[in-house]
Amino acid sequence: MSVWNLLYKELTGTHDYIKPNTPATQKQIAEVEKVLDCKLPTDLKELLLEINGDNWFVFSTEQIIKTNLSVRKLDCFMPLDCLLFFGGNGCGDYYGYPITSQDGVRDDNVFIWEHEYDNRIWKANNLEDAIKKYYNDEI
Repeated sequence: MSVWNLLYKELTGTHDYIKPNTPATQKQIAEVEKVLDCKLPTDLKELLLEINGDNWFVFSTEQIIKTNLSVRKLDCFMPLDCLLFFGGNGCGDYYGYPITSQDGVRDDNVFIWEHEYDNRIWKANNLEDAIKKYYNDEI
């Protein structure tokens, strides 16, 4: 069993509202990368190929596209195309990876974008850390 399946098996034992989706396909991953014009980080891609979102924190491939395209159209904040959002807290704040001109999307460092004040705050070392912290109410 993979690290992602083990993690979600553990989490669903204590959080019955987590409902992992069936795995994404390579075609769905390619669509995200094409539409958003960036390569997905390795850990996010691996997670999506096993669990295409968890219906709570981590978005599905479809939600990743929809969320990123919609926030990039907002003109009342600093530009938001510097983050690749993969999850949210249900209150309008989103979690994502930084996108840099030199490196593209990074495989580490997860930030939250808080919409009330347009804050971008570091929250976790990587995706696994972010998921664990989120479900343990640490971020």
